[in-house]
Amino acid sequence: MKKTVLAIASALCAASAFATIRAMTHDMYGGKADTWQMKRHAEKMEAVKAGGAKIVFVGDSITHFWESKDKGKAQLERYFSEGDMKMLDLGISADRTEHVLWRLNEGGELDGYEAKLVHLMIGTNNAGHYSMEQEPPVDTVLGIREILRTIRAKQPKATIVLSAIFPRGATADDPIRLRNDIVNKEIQKFADGKTIFWCDFTDQFLTADGRLSPDIFPDRLHPNALGYEIWYSAVKPYIDYALSDGALPAPANRYSSRVNDRVFRFDQLASLFPATRIRNEGYGAEDWWLDRLLEKRNQISESNGEIDLVFFGDSITHNWESRGRDSLDELRKTYSVLDIGFSGDRTEHLLWRGEYGGVLDGYKAKCVMLMVGTNNTWHRKDRPEDIAKGIRAILDLIARKQPQATTLLLPIFPFGPDAQDPKRVNNEKVNAIIKDFADGKKVVWVDFNDKFLDEKGDTVALMPDRCHPNAKGYAEVWLPSVLPYFKEVCGK
Repeated sequence: MKKTVLAIASALCAASAFATIRAMTHDMYGGKADTWQMKRHAEKMEAVKAGGAKIVFVGDSITHFWESKDKGKAQLERYFSEGDMKMLDLGISADRTEHVLWRLNEGGELDGYEAKLVHLMIGTNNAGHYSMEQEPPVDTVLGIREILRTIRAKQPKATIVLSAIFPRGATADDPIRLRNDIVNKEIQKFADGKTIFWCDFTDQFLTADGRLSPDIFPDRLHPNALGYEIWYSAVKPYIDYALSDGALPAPANRYSSRVNDRVFRFDQLASLFPATRIRNEGYGAEDWWLDRLLEKRNQISESNGEIDLVFFGDSITHNWESRGRDSLDELRKTYSVLDIGFSGDRTEHLLWRGEYGGVLDGYKAKCVMLMVGTNNTWHRKDRPEDIAKGIRAILDLIARKQPQATTLLLPIFPFGPDAQDPKRVNNEKVNAIIKDFADGKKVVWVDFNDKFLDEKGDTVALMPDRCHPNAKGYAEVWLPSVLPYFKEVCGK
C-alpha cells in the first residue's frame, strides 16, 4: 500500500470504467430504487449522515444477520453497541461484489466520516447465484480486489480486516464451498499485515473431516449465535489494534489451521496442480498477472461469444502483442484473436487460468493454439514426463471447455545456442512425448522448430535471446507456418 490516496483513487476509477465483467460492475439492484435492499441502504445512509461509526462491517446476509434476533443480535448488542465499539452494519442479504461496489461508490456508505476499522467478507453469493462458466472464481477475486481498493480510497486511515468467505454446504466437497475456497486462497494474498489483515477462523466452524456443523450453521450457510460469538472473538484483536491507533502491537494475519486438500496440495506434481501467480514476487508478477486476466476477461465479455483464434501459452505467446504486433495486426484483419499468453507461466498456471480464470469460458473458439512448457524447464527443471503430463492436462481442459475447437499443438520452441544446450535437450524430450497427443483431427501437431535454426543449429538470428522470437521470427516463421491451419479451420 505504498501508493498515495490520489493515485489509488485514480486507479480505482480507471479500473471501474474499463471493467465489464459482472463482479466488477456497480449494480444498484438492477436499477430499481424501490427494492427492499434500497430501503435498507437508505436506512444505513441515515446512520452515515449522523456520523457513521468507528467500526464498520461490510458484506452480505452473513454480515446483515448481526442484526437478526435468532442469529447475531445478542452479540451485536453485547459487544458492538456502545462508544467506539458501536458497529455500523453495512451488510445486505444476497449482495454480491457488484452490489457492494455500488453501495460504497455511488451509494456513499463510506463517505463523510472516519472509520478506524472496516471489516469485509463478501463473495459467497457470486458463487451461489452463478455457475462456474457464468462467473469463474477469478471474477470474484477481481471484484473483491476492487472493493478493497474502494475502501482504501474512501477510508485511507482505516485498518481493513478481510475475512475468508465462510464455509457453506454440509461437506468439504460441496461445489460452492470449493469455489469459495479457491477464491479464499487468492484473496488472502491481498493482505499485507500492515493496513489489510487476513482473518480466517473458518476451521472453528468445521469438524475434523470438514463437515459444517448444524449446531453452528443450521442452514449450512448462515451462522447462529454461537457462530457470531466465534466471529467476534476472532476479530476482536484487530479491532483493539485499530482503536488503539497503533498503541497495541499489530496482530498477525490469521490463517485457518485446516487446509483444504482440494485447493492446497502437496502430494501432486506441481506441473499438474492449478496455481496462480497473483502477488507472486518471485518472478515479478505482483498485480500485473491479475490485471492481464481482467483485460482478457473483459475482451471475452465484449466478444459476443465468438472468437476465431485463441493463443494459449507463456511469454513466447504473450509477445504476439509486442514483438509480434505487426503479425498479430495482420491476422486481425481477418480473424478475431484472443491472446492468453502470460509471460513466465508454466503448465500449472495455464491450468488455473483455464479452469478458474475464465479464459476459456463465455465464448466458442474455432481454433486454439497451444505452446507451453519452456518455463517448467527454465524455472524449475521439471522432468520431461512431468511437463508432458501438464500439457496433457491442458489439452484435456481445452477439450472440455472448448469441445468444438480444433487445437494446434506446437512443440516447445528451440532454446539456447545449439542442440546440446541442457534446456533445449529437456524440451526436446518433452516434444518427443507430446507429439503423440495429437490425433490429426481435434489436436493437430504443428512443428516448424527447424525454421528458427541457422546452419549451426543456433536460434540467435530469429531469437536474439535464444528463447523469444523477434519481429522477423513472428512474421517470417510463425505466422506463415500456422496461417494455412487457421484458414482451414476457420474457413476464411
